[in-house]
This record gives sequence, structure tokens and C-alpha cells, in this order.
Amino acid sequence: MKLLTATAYAQGLRVDDFHWAVEGELVTLRAFCDMHLDRPHGRCECGRVFVGLGSFYGTTTAMVRDLPGITETDYLEALRNSLDAQGWDARHADAEASRLLTEVDRWPVGAIVERFVDGLSVRALSDASIGRVPDRR
Repeated sequence: MKLLTATAYAQGLRVDDFHWAVEGELVTLRAFCDMHLDRPHGRCECGRVFVGLGSFYGTTTAMVRDLPGITETDYLEALRNSLDAQGWDARHADAEASRLLTEVDRWPVGAIVERFVDGLSVRALSDASIGRVPDRR
């Protein structure tokens, strides 16, 4: 199954990039605040961040990876548990999971995705489909 995961790949293409999540962990979108609507690259990062389901830390880049051992049910359970553990309302987990799965399905494995408030787009491509992410040095 193709899913979005945290990655440091393609970091630094924007001056406000950051990667504090665990490389390869599943990510979700965090709700964004009103401050972010008029200045998405302002001091609040909530409209640019993907949040790790396990670490709860953020990253501004996510990679599409093929994770064959994870089912849609597993993914939804992980998302619900993470939102609940972070103190977010998990009632909308089904809709969020469905949206992310639909978005990810149209991109190739290895696509590096960025977020701009409520929109997701491909920033770069990696060679992750063969299991390697190039060194960033």
C-alpha cells in the first residue's frame, strides 16, 4: 500500500523547511490555524507541516513509499490512535485517511510531497522505488 511517510529528502529547497519527525514514519496533516491562512510561510508552521504518527514531530516534506505489510485498516487504526494520543479529535480520521490515500494513489513511489495549507503537491522525485534515498550532502 502506498502511504505518506516523513522524509528529510529535498529539505532545504525552501528557507522555512524543517525535519524533526522520524525518517520513514507514517505522517498525517495537522489542522491549521487562522493565522496561517493569510501567511502560509509566516511564523506559524501548521499549514506546511506533516506530523509523524509515532513521534508527533513535524516535517515539511513527506515521501510516498510502498509499505506492503500495512493494510488500510492498519493505517486507519494507526491514524486514530495517533490523533487520540496527541489530543486531537479522532472522529474525522476516516475522512482524513480516505483523502490522504486518494492523494497518494495518484503519485509514484518516491514522490516527495509538500503541503501548502490544504493543498498537497509533488516537490521532487527520489529513487525510493529501488530502496535508496540519495545522500543530501
